Amino acid sequence: MNTTPTEILRFTTTGITCGGCANSATTILQRLPGVVAVRVDAASSTAEVEVERGALGLEELLVALKPAGYGLIPEKTNA
Repeated sequence: MNTTPTEILRFTTTGITCGGCANSATTILQRLPGVVAVRVDAASSTAEVEVERGALGLEELLVALKPAGYGLIPEKTNA
């Protein structure tokens, strides 16, 4: 059982225009160390990435997605 604390990062996506793109982006992100779960939705242009707390951030996600032509814009929070 994994007891490592996680956090969910929420983004607006860029370059993800169809289900195939969403599947590709999901596969890319799932391969990153520290990623627990990924949900990418082309219809709403959103992505949620659950990561081990402190394992990685926006820059690592962007570097992984850039070669495929995808991007992420962090959602603003009211915190």
